[in-house]
Amino acid sequence: MLGLDRWLPWQRGKAKTFMALDGVELTVRHGERVALVGRNGAGKTTLLKLITGNFAPTAGSVHIDGTVQALMQVGLGFHHDFTGRENVRSSLLYNGLSGAALDAALAEVLDFAELGPFADQPLKTYSLGMRSRLQFAAATAIRPDILVVDEVLGAGDAYFSAKSAARMRQLTGSGCTLLLVSHSAQQVLQFCDRAVWLERGRVVMDGEALRVVRAYEEFSHRLEYELKQGGRGVLDNDWLRTKVLHDTLAVPEDSGPSRWQGATGLTIAAVEVVDGAGSPRRLFRTGEPATFRLRVAFGDSGEFPCRFVIVVFTADGRVLTRHVSDQHTLTGAAGEDIEVALRYDRIPYGNGDYVFSAALYKELDLDRLAEASHYDLLSRSFDFSVRARHADDPSLIHPDAHWQVGGA
Repeated sequence: MLGLDRWLPWQRGKAKTFMALDGVELTVRHGERVALVGRNGAGKTTLLKLITGNFAPTAGSVHIDGTVQALMQVGLGFHHDFTGRENVRSSLLYNGLSGAALDAALAEVLDFAELGPFADQPLKTYSLGMRSRLQFAAATAIRPDILVVDEVLGAGDAYFSAKSAARMRQLTGSGCTLLLVSHSAQQVLQFCDRAVWLERGRVVMDGEALRVVRAYEEFSHRLEYELKQGGRGVLDNDWLRTKVLHDTLAVPEDSGPSRWQGATGLTIAAVEVVDGAGSPRRLFRTGEPATFRLRVAFGDSGEFPCRFVIVVFTADGRVLTRHVSDQHTLTGAAGEDIEVALRYDRIPYGNGDYVFSAALYKELDLDRLAEASHYDLLSRSFDFSVRARHADDPSLIHPDAHWQVGGA
């Protein structure tokens, strides 16, 4: 404090610099919906805080054209002794609303948050879910040019999560630019058409959301596989992590499926969707026969316990259905292959574009998925489309059901 350390150089503290972001160049255009993905500590939140003005860059610059609304930390700016109504009013005032516009927005926020009589109770009496709902409603009551969201879309129960998703779609559909940080592939694919993958403060991939999600999920699985193989501490091995990242990114974009490493013995050699005549198709009509056909190749000779799994996703990443076979034992010699088929007499899907994963599991307990072991897993690697009889039919599924009138 007195400056004496200049005469005692051995007493000087040596500050270390940590580059949270290094060499990031990113342009987000008006109306784009961009997700930031990456492991914890990759620099995602730091980047958002630079954009919102919480941080100033030590090097480089950030240029923002438009108003920014940030939804980054539950309860930020809310005082625990104020009521919910008072907190929302102060938040809206801070964002420039006044008069009739303020009153209308306040009523809309309280109605959306569904707090009832708790709206006039101190915030400290709220549960975490109630606080999350109130803050989400207040933050999204403003129509900003740029909306920044960091891992808070899971607020509340399933009912409120659905309301939040609908509100997000309404905001982004109105032309608002969205920057979203999420570890949920479903949220990324549901709200964003572009994704940026950060690793150790650097951009390693930037492009179409599904392509980036596939690569990031494969990288995460490879790290998990190395962890299981090498024990604790393997993820702190910079050389190994860099090698895994390089191996993941070395696969050309058009090289085919996103293959997750697993046990040896069996692999999926080919996947196709065929019609009732056995011809490969990419477009089906609701109610037509369709078959998912896998060719399973033996990498080694012997007997292999196996379960077959196909998971179908909607285009925005939601799981539509999961098909899991009974337990089988496959016997064959190295180099041989067999065909496995999942048949729909009448494909039940409605209008839409679909993506699916195919997998061979060595051990699979649906109640203990964390302990599952697979031979081969091709993640979100195949697609097909279905068109219903009516173009405006909103149904996701057309189950095989029949009307009954008068007991006949």
